[in-house]
Amino acid sequence: MSLLRSALSVYAIPPELLAALTVRSIQAQDEQTAEVTATIEPVPADPIPASSSGLGCQACPGASFETPEDQRAHFKSDWHRYNAKARLQGKPVTADEWEGMVEGVSSISGSASSSSSGESSRSRITRLLAKAKVNDTNANANANDEIDSDEEAELADLRRRAQLRTAVIWFTAPNAPASLGLPANTQFGVIRALFRTLDTAGDYLGELRRLQLGPPVPEEEERRITLLMVAGGHFAGMVVSLRPRGPRDRQDVKGAGEVKILKHKTFHRYTTRRKQGGSQALNDNAKSKAVSAGAMLRRYGEQALMEEIRALMAEWEEDLNMSERIFLRASTHGKKSFWGYDGAVLEKNDERVVSFPFPTRRPTQQELLRCWHELTRVKVSHLSEEALQAQDDAYIASIQPKKQAKAAPVAAPAPVAAPVVPKLSPEEEAKLDRQRRLADMIKKGRLDALRPFVTKYSDEVTPAALGTAAAAGQEDVVRYFLTEVRLDPAADLDGKRPYDLASTKGVRNIFRRVAFDHPDWCDWTAAHVPSGLSEEAEAEQGAKKAERRRGLRDKMREKEKARDAEREAQEAADAAAAAAAPKPAASFQNLGVPSGPQKLGGRPGGSEGGLSGLSPEMRMQIERERRARAAEARFK
Repeated sequence: MSLLRSALSVYAIPPELLAALTVRSIQAQDEQTAEVTATIEPVPADPIPASSSGLGCQACPGASFETPEDQRAHFKSDWHRYNAKARLQGKPVTADEWEGMVEGVSSISGSASSSSSGESSRSRITRLLAKAKVNDTNANANANDEIDSDEEAELADLRRRAQLRTAVIWFTAPNAPASLGLPANTQFGVIRALFRTLDTAGDYLGELRRLQLGPPVPEEEERRITLLMVAGGHFAGMVVSLRPRGPRDRQDVKGAGEVKILKHKTFHRYTTRRKQGGSQALNDNAKSKAVSAGAMLRRYGEQALMEEIRALMAEWEEDLNMSERIFLRASTHGKKSFWGYDGAVLEKNDERVVSFPFPTRRPTQQELLRCWHELTRVKVSHLSEEALQAQDDAYIASIQPKKQAKAAPVAAPAPVAAPVVPKLSPEEEAKLDRQRRLADMIKKGRLDALRPFVTKYSDEVTPAALGTAAAAGQEDVVRYFLTEVRLDPAADLDGKRPYDLASTKGVRNIFRRVAFDHPDWCDWTAAHVPSGLSEEAEAEQGAKKAERRRGLRDKMREKEKARDAEREAQEAADAAAAAAAPKPAASFQNLGVPSGPQKLGGRPGGSEGGLSGLSPEMRMQIERERRARAAEARFK
């Protein structure tokens, strides 16, 4: 039967599988290499022989100088700066070794006054130190695996740091027994937040073995983990034992199953406005302090929630002190409920307090149970070596510092030359002014001023003036241009004729009447003028139009008479029906009560009779005054 048919707990991994696990990491060290590396003692530097002048360098082996100036120049060199850092590891290099290290590399010191050269020098020295460190670490593991370039040294260091930043530490079991039934290419993942802070990826295997639960011992304190969440006024807390629940242990949390819950608590306070988000305290800090009833309730809720959480932390103090890990989800403001006050159980710098390494939902008991399973269950994947390598390369590329590309200088846009307005001569300006005056006189129908202007400047009056008059609806001006000035009505005005620009029927009739009276003056068909119109035909059209209007008025009068007759007949029928209706035996008039609608304040015929001629607004104002006086009289 396969071991993977049921979920594996991080704290109860079968011994056969645990013995076969190895760290599958981006930069993994096996246990033996890690132990050998840990036992190597730093080698002290060889004693430095003094020069004849007595001037030397304690950091650089074999360095001697004749003059103090040479010694000061040496202190500024890259060889001395490298040895000053490498000496801490007991690995300073001689002058010949230094030349071999920087062989093929351009000068890294440059000018002492250049800031960019100094930064480049420090960067390359750092890479050389990383290269030396990686070479020394891998020498025991594989003597033939050498790093030949600065880029490889930097990549190796990046791989080491990348593994320590992943949320899940992955293990493989290449030599697992066949009895476990593990498929090929199986990887096991454990949430890194369950481990202590470690320096290398190879240390996680030993830490995983340390976390395993042993056989139960009577009177032994149970190992436990605490889960705490607070968000949006909701709080949920739970202390869970690492050992599963026994058959006789009581379970009072619904859906917990075999999870042994030692303590749990949830409560809620109104601290956040619905569908708006954000606590009231943050809103008060960002804006002016609100004085509404809802804001005061939210402030009270925040204070009450903080006090309840602190009281619960004091009650759970023993469990918190015994917890191996404390997973906390809280905002910066919400963390004030857990530390930073007198008598706080937790400390801000407590290494056990970590955040949840995955997104969480509203704090509830069921959400805490989901997070517990997510934290303590072993992740299982089945990926090939090619897929794993592709994932490693993509992850390393994502965390590499991105080099900011220098933006190419953008050429300034060429200045747009302003359009050159040709300067008009005095004669051209005068002619342009006359054209504006002509158009103004045509549109206003000033025929008396137009006649002398046309006589004086007849060569400047073109058929366009006829089109302007037709569009303006000036009938007298159109008749003047056609009959006296004799402007051509067939002239082309941007594809149209003056007749096409006529805005009223009266102007069109003038064109037709002139065409009827003088058919030989021009080609009226080319001028788009239809058949001519005589005075008799125009009078006949007017008579027909008047007749149609008269008929329409007569029809309207007949309809009004019919409506009046129908209304009178309806009123007569209503009066007859009212007269035929039986009268009541006792009339209100016999009781002294007037019949019909009565106005407030008295009977008809009194001082209220003057209200009939007032507007509704004035009547309402008078009625309000009457009611006010009546109310005052009742209080006396």
